[in-house]
Amino acid sequence: MNDCLFLPHRQSPARVRVLAGWESCWSPLGEGEAEGLHSGRSGRWSHVEVPAQQAAIEERSAIWYRTHFPRPDHAGRVLLRFGGAFLAANVWLNGRLLGSHYGYFAPFGFDLTPYLKPENTLVVCCESPVETDLAAKRHLLGWFGDGDARPYPAGAFFSLPEPYRWEVPVGLWRPVELEYVDSVIVDWLRLRPRLEADVGRLEATAHLRNLDGREMLGELAVTVAGEAGAPIRIRREFRIGGGLEQTVAVAVSVPGARRWSPWRFGAAESYTVEAAVTVGGRESAVMNDGFGFRQVDLRAAHDGWQVRVNGRPMFLRGACYMPGFRLDQLGPERFREDLRLARAANLDALRVHAHVLPEEFYREADAAGMLVLADLPLTLAYAYHASAEDARFFEAAVRAQVGEMAAMLGNRPSVVAWVAHDDPPWASSGADLADVHAVRQNHTGDHGAKALFEELDPTRVALAGSGDTDSHLFLGWRSGGWEQLAEAEPRLVSEYGAQALPPAGSPVWEELGRRWPVADADPAWLHAGFQPAVWAGAGVGLPSDYGSLEDYTEAAEDYQAFVVGYATDQFRRRKFEQCWGAFVYHLVDAFPGIGFGMLDAARQPRRAYAALREAMAPLRLIADPAGFTPRRPAGFGYQPGQPVLVRLVVVNDDPGVSGAARVRWWVGRRRAPERSGLTVLRDAVRRKSYSGEVAVALPTAFEPALQATALSLPLDAEGDYRLEAELAAGGRVLAEAVLDFTVAGELEPARPRPLVPGYLAERLVAAGSLRVEDSVARFTLVNRTRPAVLAGLSGLRLDGVALAGARVTVETPSGRVPLARQVDLPLGRPLPVHVELDREAGEGAHELEFDITVPGIASGLLRVTGSA
Repeated sequence: MNDCLFLPHRQSPARVRVLAGWESCWSPLGEGEAEGLHSGRSGRWSHVEVPAQQAAIEERSAIWYRTHFPRPDHAGRVLLRFGGAFLAANVWLNGRLLGSHYGYFAPFGFDLTPYLKPENTLVVCCESPVETDLAAKRHLLGWFGDGDARPYPAGAFFSLPEPYRWEVPVGLWRPVELEYVDSVIVDWLRLRPRLEADVGRLEATAHLRNLDGREMLGELAVTVAGEAGAPIRIRREFRIGGGLEQTVAVAVSVPGARRWSPWRFGAAESYTVEAAVTVGGRESAVMNDGFGFRQVDLRAAHDGWQVRVNGRPMFLRGACYMPGFRLDQLGPERFREDLRLARAANLDALRVHAHVLPEEFYREADAAGMLVLADLPLTLAYAYHASAEDARFFEAAVRAQVGEMAAMLGNRPSVVAWVAHDDPPWASSGADLADVHAVRQNHTGDHGAKALFEELDPTRVALAGSGDTDSHLFLGWRSGGWEQLAEAEPRLVSEYGAQALPPAGSPVWEELGRRWPVADADPAWLHAGFQPAVWAGAGVGLPSDYGSLEDYTEAAEDYQAFVVGYATDQFRRRKFEQCWGAFVYHLVDAFPGIGFGMLDAARQPRRAYAALREAMAPLRLIADPAGFTPRRPAGFGYQPGQPVLVRLVVVNDDPGVSGAARVRWWVGRRRAPERSGLTVLRDAVRRKSYSGEVAVALPTAFEPALQATALSLPLDAEGDYRLEAELAAGGRVLAEAVLDFTVAGELEPARPRPLVPGYLAERLVAAGSLRVEDSVARFTLVNRTRPAVLAGLSGLRLDGVALAGARVTVETPSGRVPLARQVDLPLGRPLPVHVELDREAGEGAHELEFDITVPGIASGLLRVTGSA
């Protein structure tokens, strides 16, 4: 697949020349070579910046680059190194094809030496196919090509008008360089450190390549250095035949080695390694890398998880991380600031979600003591009903990128596990993908990728898919009510959360526009990620429900903060007994939009950021209500006289805190309902306040959470109440908790079912397909979104009158059958639906309304019109 050199690290950092003076022109996919663009002498070229990420659209998905440079004044070998290119790159020098590379994240290159002339023309064609059948996609773009965290998310189902276009990245997003080396280079350097008592053992393996046609004799010198102590140097001689490869292994002992730890357990102690190759007494190549002595034992299985770092159990406090859609705008400074924001929110782990970031991020994570789950760029379904050739291409691409990713990031102590596929269709998280899930699409390939990761890197565990043994729990958003979080029993939660608008004062609004009112399915908002069907159902409603943008923003932020805080408490109170970590979705928005981030794309904090920071505090006192009636959109309600049940739970992740402590609590009414006459006197008699105190022994950082006490409070007086609690020891308060709830005879009625947005309705039902005759109403469902299942069709009303006990049947290839609990909705296949009426409908136009549930796509009221 890749006929090029894999160059994960520079070979000679001191001898690099960045190529400049680039020009470009665009062409459709697969065109340009016949017109002679590969020679650089034809075409309409214009200046272009490199590096810069470009955008491919369906009719313009290949960009050609050219530049000119003289023969370097260097007596050895000249390497051409690409830091990164979307997605497939073909490279010509002076009209000669050097080779190709597929995949956006890995550096690659070529030996130019035999082909150089006094003046040289370099031409590069970068191609990124634009795929719109997302179940059948075959290109490894991860979340750049699918999902709900990108501009024009997949949930908009290609419904947006101009000027909004589905696009994917393309082009040279990293620098292109010439590197000056000698005959032998280092393809990769694999470091396997371990600690034995206080002695560090390092096995270092260098993969050498002889670029010359002659046999070469030389020496590999490996130097290990830390912040303290003298550097340790080991030398090995080698002999490599012309054009051949060889691995050279050395073992190094480091006395008094210091351990790399996650930031909350200690210092992130690291070491540097230099691998210097000399041939004939001349420096040929020098590669620098780093490592840390640490041990991670991670068990991920359906019957339970365990995470131990340096021998100690650890609950992972994490977030998914996709810092930006434009990779060319990311750098070490951005990564350092985001890691600071993560640590300030008490997070110690990040999941790079369906994506591979520039290597600088993982080095910054090493320095920050941040643990990382590293995903391959795969998300949702691939190669469904693909041809044999396309399926083979996809599988080969996955294997190639597993190898590149393991070699690129295998030395990073921050990386604790590999993840082959995000939300694979075969996992439980893909159950709403209908037949794509039923045939276990991608299952064999994903488990092959897992096995290959573990073969290449036996020091780490690999997951075949995220959403399999771990959980994606969007309760409170698109998969059920937030109150169901209290009953969930996850082993590790790798995604949870809810959307919100950017904060009112954020610069993001300059791009979105502050206009008001906006339509409930405004194209600009849909392009920015807005999910109106979910906002109308589980969220705070639609724009049409609010009088101002400020009110809507405030309500949305409050709801996201509530869901994130409540969910995090539920996961942490199960620490070690069931749950071993939680990753909120996401730390930051990847682009200026309406997203899930705790911070928006301008790094302005939403209220959920403070809620997450509080809920993830190392020492946390949780006030966990039980037996309540959920209020909508958020809140806890109790009937008068019903016991108000609250558990006070202590969870401790701070290794420096232990011993005896006390939990004190108070409950009182903050606000009474409006009353008059005798009801005021009756209310005064029934109003009560409660308080109490209990002694506890604090759990250590390596023990499960502790239930300090369980309260049962008989509150008869209606009103809004607050429970306040504090955890104290040694005369100081260690943690506090606040719980607001309501006691009322009448809580809010159930929210009326929302209408399915028009852009979704027209992709689920054939417009005007209703026909009413012979006491039967017929209409046609046609799914134009993605493979899905019909999980509910009820509440039928014809011309505004309910159809009591109406019998519903559907047409299948084997005949008409009663509507089942779940019915597959394959993409584009009509599903005729028959509704037996309980009366004559009469002549003329009719409207049939029904409540439809298509998990992951739509839930609400849908209307279809037609005639008798």
